[in-house]
Amino acid sequence: MVASVTRMKDVSVDADLAVRRLVARYSQLVDDRDLDAAVGLFTEEGQVIFSGERHAGPEAIRAWLASTPTPTLHQVTNVVVSNGSHEGTLHAVCDLGLLLGGPDGWKVAAVGRYHDTLAGSGRDLRFTQRIITLR
Repeated sequence: MVASVTRMKDVSVDADLAVRRLVARYSQLVDDRDLDAAVGLFTEEGQVIFSGERHAGPEAIRAWLASTPTPTLHQVTNVVVSNGSHEGTLHAVCDLGLLLGGPDGWKVAAVGRYHDTLAGSGRDLRFTQRIITLR
């Protein structure tokens, strides 16, 4: 039998829903350009890794988000949530389709995956790490 990210989730329904809410909230905040609120979804030590570049801490994450093109529309699907490798953490993998708006309408700008590590619970759940891989 081959191991897969689609194996049985070892998390509660509440934890699964909290992760899905956080992922959706991040996408909407970035699309709405509410960058301070989006950065607030990360822990103080949180980091984003994109194309091999690490953006660690609130200021670096905000600067990276501010440098991204606009307007965007995130389409996030196939969220799979599991227990993290450290006590009190969760892991999520989800597919990403990123649309970029322009004078000729919306066009696919990128497709890839988010690989998230999260800490906390419920409405206090936060990203500790968000790795973005493009396909």
